Amino acid sequence: MWRFIETNLPNYYTRDDVLRSDILLRFIENDDVWGEDLKWIEEEFKSDIHLVKKELVRLETRFITESLRSYYGIER
Repeated sequence: MWRFIETNLPNYYTRDDVLRSDILLRFIENDDVWGEDLKWIEEEFKSDIHLVKKELVRLETRFITESLRSYYGIER
């Protein structure tokens, strides 16, 4: 799935929402997360993994939808 998104999502490498998703995924996987990012995760999600996962589903659903539209050449 991620290879498809990476290839077809417009501006994949410069999007803040993609970076946000990456940070949140690292958080739930107990990987390294920068201190400032841990602060906003605490502020926005109370460091609740369930809430973070819900946000990841929301973001990733949007990414795949946008990627499919781009792949098939469909405008919004």
